[in-house]
Amino acid sequence: MKKSLQMLALGSIGLAVLLTTSCDKLKARSELNKGVQAFKANHPEQAVDHFQKAAQLDPSLLNARIYLATAYATQYTPGADTPDNNQLGQQAIDEYKAVLEKDPKNINSLKGIAALYFNMKKLDDAKQYHHKVTELDPNDPETYYSIGVIDWTQSYQNASEMKSKEGLKVDDDIIKDKKLCPVLKSQNDSIVQDGIDNLVHLLDVDRVRVRLVFCCCSLTSPPSVSSRTELNGPVMT
Repeated sequence: MKKSLQMLALGSIGLAVLLTTSCDKLKARSELNKGVQAFKANHPEQAVDHFQKAAQLDPSLLNARIYLATAYATQYTPGADTPDNNQLGQQAIDEYKAVLEKDPKNINSLKGIAALYFNMKKLDDAKQYHHKVTELDPNDPETYYSIGVIDWTQSYQNASEMKSKEGLKVDDDIIKDKKLCPVLKSQNDSIVQDGIDNLVHLLDVDRVRVRLVFCCCSLTSPPSVSSRTELNGPVMT
């Protein structure tokens, strides 16, 4: 009799835990939907609150983490170097990384981190995450283009900094300068080659974008950054 009562008690506890878990999952879905509606209504701060609750109620609900990261990212302003703004960017990155801990192949999170690092001017970090995307999806043309943009930006910055130190303007020609030209070439060779390699890959997977041949040939004029390089997180449905 005593053993039966113990079994009954254990069964009741197990049922209670199961019901609580199921209830929390339903509440998490409800909070997720409320967050999506708030986000669509252009209330990202309210959306953050709902997505946080959803993630707490159901840690397995990856969309809550992804949408939370996206809500942070859309509040981040590129180029605004303030503590609050930098915190928003870092919070978005942290949430994307939390998703990657459970799903290392989550391409949306990899792209989200890469875009944030690019806008935070952490170009090496941005390139690293873009390369992770190409490993998972070698046929994604946007990522090859993004890497090409980063390589162009880095090589242009190197040239600008070197010319500035010598009292030159950014557009001054140093081709015939026997002192500066070899140094800059050595500094930029690997970067330019990486840019060319990635733009060639882009042309292999998306030949419609013939305009990128010009970037591939010279890397001397500013490329047009696709809107997908911006902080456009996954579509919330």
